[in-house]
Amino acid sequence: MKGSIIKRGNKYSFVIDIGRDPVTRKRKQKRVSGFTTEKKAEEAMIDMIAELNKGGYVEPSTERLADYLDSWLAHKKKRVVHSTYLHYKGYVNNHIKPALGDIKVFDLNPRQVQNFYDSLLDHKLSERSVHHIHRILSNALDYGARLGDLSKNVAKAAEPARVRKKEMKYWSIESLSKFINDTRTEQFYIAWYIASFTGMRQGEVLGLKWDCVDFSNKMIYVKRSLKRSEENNYHIADLKNNSSYRSISISDSDVFELKKHLNEQKRIKMNAGDSYIDNNLVVATSIGTHVLPSNLGRAFRRSIKQSKLNKIRFHDLRHTHASMLFVLGVHPKIVQERLGHSSIQVTLDTYSHMLPNMQEAVAESLESAFKKQQENKNSSSDFMSDVTNP
Repeated sequence: MKGSIIKRGNKYSFVIDIGRDPVTRKRKQKRVSGFTTEKKAEEAMIDMIAELNKGGYVEPSTERLADYLDSWLAHKKKRVVHSTYLHYKGYVNNHIKPALGDIKVFDLNPRQVQNFYDSLLDHKLSERSVHHIHRILSNALDYGARLGDLSKNVAKAAEPARVRKKEMKYWSIESLSKFINDTRTEQFYIAWYIASFTGMRQGEVLGLKWDCVDFSNKMIYVKRSLKRSEENNYHIADLKNNSSYRSISISDSDVFELKKHLNEQKRIKMNAGDSYIDNNLVVATSIGTHVLPSNLGRAFRRSIKQSKLNKIRFHDLRHTHASMLFVLGVHPKIVQERLGHSSIQVTLDTYSHMLPNMQEAVAESLESAFKKQQENKNSSSDFMSDVTNP
């Protein structure tokens, strides 16, 4: 691959012969101009020839970042759950586009991205939100770099805000026991009972159908979730992430509570007559339709207030379930499987603060086992002494 330097007026440019078009067979050249010295033009030409030879050169695009992000969002819409898509879209439209949207995607540089993050922090946007924005922008630019549309992901060089880990809220076994006993007559009692003793997500609880409750084998099969559509309506849909599909073992007490709830639901259905819309949902309204998360949330908060317990979110029942498992010394792999995390690393990262309890339990078990061994050894020595010295 050859190139040549050309001077026009007081500026320099270079031209590189990059072969022939495979279709038209016409000679193809790459011209770059605007250099103030011959040396700068030569250095840039050498760099471009090296990039072309190793296949790393990408033809600059005139596409604006705003248009590029719209294309990326259309791509993601087909591959993530709708709530995640709305999460991406909100940050793109409300923050990234207004600040960087008019910049050509090929002209975007790390300094511009860094200044953007810093300005968000200056305007009091939370560190967590800035971190989300960084992940979204970096994901979008990574996509272009993988496909060869961009030479690199410039967001990787920028430093987002450091997110301080929020203190996780959850109840102790004693608090959960009190709440369960205090709320047995509440309409949506079974919803928070299931969440507490299976670790299922709120959407998974509200999307659970009776065909996924196996009383004989004492299992719940997590296959569906209540999801929000584009029109902000809710519907029951299959899960998108493979790791979320799982089987959760339940206890005899869980079976008892579920059967009791099923019998009560049958009574409600019989009283409602033709007005009951049977969707086979475990958690349902008085006419059989799905329960809205907002309505469940209100009932949950009201019940906490009546029970006079520390306020937590419905989602925190999932953390409460995990904490109980760790207190009981359950292996993190089992916790991962019950919660439906994509990997054990996610479980360990999320609940690392609970692991010291496991370390303490391990230390106590080792000490107990060692003492027992010593006692057995001493007992054996005493026995042998009695035998040899009657």
